[in-house]
This record gives sequence, structure tokens and C-alpha cells, in this order.
Amino acid sequence: MVSDGVPTDRPNVLVFFCDQLRRDLLDCYGDTLVRTPHIDALASEAVVFDQYYTPTPICSPARASLMTGLYPHEHHMFNNSSPRYSYCEHLRPGVWMLPDWIAAETNYESAYFGKWHIGPAEDLYNSRFEHTQQPDSSRPAALNNSHWHPNTSLGPLVKSVGDGKAGTLDVPMERFPDVVAARMSQDFLRTRDTSRPFALFCAFPGPHSPWMVPDEFGIRYKPQDIPIWPNRYDRFEGKPLYQRKLRLLDDLKNPHTVAEADLQVLLACCFSYLELIDGMVGEVVATLKEQGLYDQTAIVFTTDHGDMAKSHGYISKGGYPYQEIYHLPMLFKPPGSSASRPASHRRVNAPANHMDVTATLLHLMAGEEQERMGPQRLHGKSLLPLLQGGDWYKSVHYAEFHGDWFGHYSSRFVTDGRWKVVWNLGDLCELYDLQEDPHELKNRFYDPAYRAVRNRYFDTLLDEAQRYGDGQVGIFSAAVEQQIVDLMGQPLPQ
Repeated sequence: MVSDGVPTDRPNVLVFFCDQLRRDLLDCYGDTLVRTPHIDALASEAVVFDQYYTPTPICSPARASLMTGLYPHEHHMFNNSSPRYSYCEHLRPGVWMLPDWIAAETNYESAYFGKWHIGPAEDLYNSRFEHTQQPDSSRPAALNNSHWHPNTSLGPLVKSVGDGKAGTLDVPMERFPDVVAARMSQDFLRTRDTSRPFALFCAFPGPHSPWMVPDEFGIRYKPQDIPIWPNRYDRFEGKPLYQRKLRLLDDLKNPHTVAEADLQVLLACCFSYLELIDGMVGEVVATLKEQGLYDQTAIVFTTDHGDMAKSHGYISKGGYPYQEIYHLPMLFKPPGSSASRPASHRRVNAPANHMDVTATLLHLMAGEEQERMGPQRLHGKSLLPLLQGGDWYKSVHYAEFHGDWFGHYSSRFVTDGRWKVVWNLGDLCELYDLQEDPHELKNRFYDPAYRAVRNRYFDTLLDEAQRYGDGQVGIFSAAVEQQIVDLMGQPLPQ
């Protein structure tokens, strides 16, 4: 079937995009206390990606990478688009986002509901998405900004935890942000233009802190049942000095997270928040099925980045290269009847990232692989040929960081899931053996026994920087890092 020269027999696309979700809180990635039966059910019919990463571990640039198919050094949203500390409140002029390409190149009906945070809310309102939430003075302030995080603008705290940073709110479920995002998505599915395929983004603001849920939903986990992370007390021996500073700053800014018992009470709220989101995933998927759309729809479930949740002593996320914030969950349910899919899901160990999902979405909607999205050359590749047994274009993931509210600074890393090498311009570099040291407590970069591994992965990092046109590659120097190694414990030459 063709409409205005554009095929309309393409699969529908639904993207569940969480915010700040730890991979190890989902059962398909290991033992967890958190009850997520609906995400588990989706995983049972999906491809589960074991080496999926964010290009950078803070909200705005990571979200912008999914929406543009580009690394931050190319789309120019380097850190969070927040007034007063950000130096990039908007994308670089001229960069296309998915709604621009959808409107220009396809017959898809596009919709986006929930957290935006790729610039101010007005950037979403003025985008080429056909359907989004619009400003509404009758709604709580939390639902008219770019973040959508639950807070006391929704209703007063009933149970306050962690100096008011978590707890339960006196707010009905239907007015809670993650529920609103799901309800808007369900309404769209019921009222859409049935003559066209759709591309729908349901962007949950959670489980990003503050970890608050409606009081009627409640806190559903016992704090004393929650184990403390194995790397909770990192001593940072042989690690960059800035990590120690960030840890001290973190404890100063968040004193309510220092004691183990206080942390467990907070995590009970976090786990409850994720259980609420799981219920919303279930309701949206149920609506897909009610409308007879499930088999015709490709579904992606992922998050912008993870959460330290006091691993290594940090809360939230920031300028440290740890797996908790870079290594993410990603589920991909392909279109097609459930009868044609294997009874157990398939696991893929190839490295993939947000920009590969962008390229996959374009492939699904265009019917063939796309190398460009409007004016820009994509930094990712479609995952569909990989899932059909084809070769993959990379063996490592390349990540970058440009700074956050603690300051603007450069770091890069590559990992293949076994080794990770981290280049820090303003501090010591890092090398972790993720097999022998999965909690990343021992920096091997300056250990002579690991010199060959370090040099090999450092060369790989340089190659990847060049592959993606990262302009700062010019200041990467293995020779300089070797001199630092040789001068460790000695004064620098005058």
C-alpha cells in the first residue's frame, strides 16, 4: 500500500524511554528484589542486549543522542540543558531530530509524551512531533516543564524520606507524571490515524530521583531486605583525584545518603517507583494488544543512563566512568506474531548504543538502512542485520564526557565488556578488568603488568575517536600518558 508515494505497510514503533534506570534492577539482567513482571514479559519476547551503553551518562546529551543519532561532540548538547550552569541549553542549530526526519521522509504519525529535557519544554512543544503534551495551566507545574519529575508541586508529602528527597505524595495515581505519560500514550493509541503507521515515544521521568510515588501506591519494599552494593565503599586508591573530590562533594550535598540504613530506606522508594513504571509499561502494552497492534509493532525499552545509587559512594550520576551509569538495559521486540518468535528470548553480546537504536528506528520506518538523517551522517548502524546473523561494525563501545554541574572537563573511554580504558585529560587515566574486577575497584592503568593491555586499548580508543570525528582526538597522547606513568611519585621536570 502506498500513500503519496510513501509505503504505509511499515511496522509501528513504540519506544519506552526511562530516566536513570540501573540495569541490575531488572530481572532479565540478574537477581533483583524489584518486581517488574510486565518488563519481564516483554523481555521474554524480545532480544535482550547484554552490552548496551549510553554515549554519555547525563540526561540531556544522552537523550539528544537518541533523538539525533549523534555523539554529543556533534550535536553540541554537552551537558544538562539547565539554566545557570549549562553552556548548551539547545541543540546545535541545523541538527535534525527524529521528528524532523519522520515528517520529511515518511508517512508515520509521530507522538512524544513525558520527560523531554533536550532543552526547555518549548523545544518539544515547537518540534515536528504531531502529538505532544502542551502547556496547560490547570496541570501541576511539574507537568509543564521539561523534566516531569515528581515533587511537592503535585501534592504534599505524606511520608518523607531522606530530608524530603523521597517518600509518598498525596496525589492520585492519574496525576502522577509517569502515569500521565502512559495515559497520554494509551489515548494516542486509541485515537490515532488508523490509515498510517505510528512512531510513539513514552518517556517516563522515573526512576530518576526524587524517588516519590503516590501514597495510594505506597512504598512496597522493606529497607532491611535491600543489600548494600559491593562497591559502596571505594577507597579510590590509585584513581583520579577528582573522583575523591566528587565523593566528598556528594556526601556534603546529600548527607541523608551516607548511612547504610538511610540509603536502604531511599532505595525502598526507588524500587517502588520502578515497580510503578513497570505497571505503566504493562498498561500501554495491554492497550496495544486491545487495539490489535502488538504484532505489528516494534518495541524498544531502554533508558538514557543509569544511577550510581551510592555505588562507589556516589548518588545519581556524573563525571566517573563506572558501569552503573554507562552500562544499560535495552530490550528490542521485533514486529511479527508471537508464534514466529522463539519461546525464550535471544541475548546479544555485541556492543550497541543509543545511536544504533536511532539507526534501527530509521531502518524500520524507511524499509531499508539509512546512513543519514537529513543533513547529518549517523554515528550508529541499524541492529536489524545483526539480529539476522550479519556482521557487526564494531567490537567496542566508545563513550565521552564533557562535564556537569561540578565543572566542565574531558574524558573518554572504550570497553569491549572485558576491559575498559579511560582517558582523563585533567587527571590520572584508568584501566579496569571487568571480568576479574566487575565492581571496578582496582585501577590497573599504572600497573606495569598491564602495560600491553593498556596500550592496545588506548590505541583502540584513538581509533574510535577518529571513527566518529571527535575533534579532541588531537590532544590524546599515549606518549604523554606513558610519561605520567614514569613520573608517578616523582616531581614533574622543570
